[in-house]
Amino acid sequence: MPGSPLQRAAAAAAGALAVAQLPPLAARPLWARALLCALAAYLPSYLDGAECRGAPLRSGAYSLWFRALARRLLRRAFDIRDAVLEDAAALSRCKQCILAVHPHGVLSLDHLLTVAGYDAGLEAALPQARRCALSASVLFRLPLLREHLLLTGCVDASRKSADRCLEKGLSLSVVPGGEREQLLATRGPVERLVLRRRQGFVKLALRHGVPIVPAYCFGEAQLYDQSRWCMGLRSWVQRTFGVALVMPYGHRGLPGVPHRTPVCTVVGAPLDMPRIEGTPTQAQVDEHHARYVAEVERIFAQHKAAAGYPDVQLQLL
Repeated sequence: MPGSPLQRAAAAAAGALAVAQLPPLAARPLWARALLCALAAYLPSYLDGAECRGAPLRSGAYSLWFRALARRLLRRAFDIRDAVLEDAAALSRCKQCILAVHPHGVLSLDHLLTVAGYDAGLEAALPQARRCALSASVLFRLPLLREHLLLTGCVDASRKSADRCLEKGLSLSVVPGGEREQLLATRGPVERLVLRRRQGFVKLALRHGVPIVPAYCFGEAQLYDQSRWCMGLRSWVQRTFGVALVMPYGHRGLPGVPHRTPVCTVVGAPLDMPRIEGTPTQAQVDEHHARYVAEVERIFAQHKAAAGYPDVQLQLL
């Protein structure tokens, strides 16, 4: 359907209104016909594939409002500390990068903070307005949440979407561990990263020649315990449908209530990646992926004590 989103919605609503005048729909209650028109007006934007087109609906005003709301509400629910930037000057010089955030955790609070532009220091170095956040495809199937994601610059976590963003000169943020890491996340002495075979973001960086910026959020994995009930079935759902059925509980065993634990994100220096024309070989991907993994391990070991987790160990899966 040609025209702007508003024109497409108006045309669809007008068509639905005309159909609603025909029998037997004309005999239906007014609220039912109004609902039909509203759904028809919404469908064109719901099906337009905007999540795959490099954040065309990003709204600066909405992003500022959401940032202010996040800063007001999240500090009441979580003990969020200022982010530590290992090389703020190098981050500021990055015209483009892939910000890789670890771990996913049950809530993915760390990625929410980066999407919102919560931390003033990180926002000054890597403005949210120049980044797109790769988000799970299923999230764009949920009305209202879809609109929120699009307005804040989130895009579908597909290779095509990522390529389009980088081609437009935008940076990306990604959580490499994905739904599998989310399902395995639980409070305890060992934090698990699903990273050993997650190489897609490295291939992306090599194809476009953009640096990768590692970020580790201490405390993310310690916010919740997670039930192991029906883990076999939940793992099957995650592998088959890409959805993590999390069962978190926290303070006093209450579902969804987080433990009060410090949350601090450490952002490393940009890890430069060479631009490789065509498709990088597996040997090239392995080499630069190993460089990245070593940098994540260094950040964890170097900063865990200062972040408040001196005895926590890191396990790579």
